[in-house]
Amino acid sequence: MTRHFLSIACGLLAAGCATSPQPDLAGGTGGRELRPARAGINVGSLYFAREKATEDRSRPVNLERLCEVSLERYAVLPVDARQSDVDLSYKLEASGAVSGIKNIFVNLGLSGNFSDHFEYKLTNVVDRSISYQEAQTLFDDRAFKRDCSHWRKNISRENWARYQILSIKTGDIVLRQKTETGVSADIKAKIAVAEPQLKVALSRSYNLAVSGQGMVIAVNPIIRE
Repeated sequence: MTRHFLSIACGLLAAGCATSPQPDLAGGTGGRELRPARAGINVGSLYFAREKATEDRSRPVNLERLCEVSLERYAVLPVDARQSDVDLSYKLEASGAVSGIKNIFVNLGLSGNFSDHFEYKLTNVVDRSISYQEAQTLFDDRAFKRDCSHWRKNISRENWARYQILSIKTGDIVLRQKTETGVSADIKAKIAVAEPQLKVALSRSYNLAVSGQGMVIAVNPIIRE
């Protein structure tokens, strides 16, 4: 998915590009974390973010729709690559959710860490990408049509970032109890009570998706002007 991202960005951006590789998203998902993770983010299409344009892939981004592009119309066929499941437990630490989880456990009389009782992972993982040449073709033809250029002007007034998506990582987000042997009925009951509390806390307080199929968790964006 990132086979030529840095060379592309360096050649594209008039503002310049760092020569050192940008760090991958923690936990091995690659790209820049999409927060909140959600379905409906498509390669080739244009989005904006309420931030200054940046190449820093270590920061999460919240993309908003700017201009959709139909790959089929341009006979662009994205490349899909299956990958291994991704453990998302690291996101709990990064978001600050660990302390909230501990409070839930303590209140229920549970001991141990989150990973002792639950798994939080991305399954059925697919990298979907198009080439830079394909992205450029889409951008040149689509971005300056009236419906797209109208919105681009509105975004420019706010000095918000505009991105075209070169690749995405999708999968099914799952939060579920681990199968534990030798655990008492009392502990199992407490874990069952903790699960819905965890889901509410993670989605409301920490803006983390706890379930969903075909969710986009990471993107590789190209800055567009």
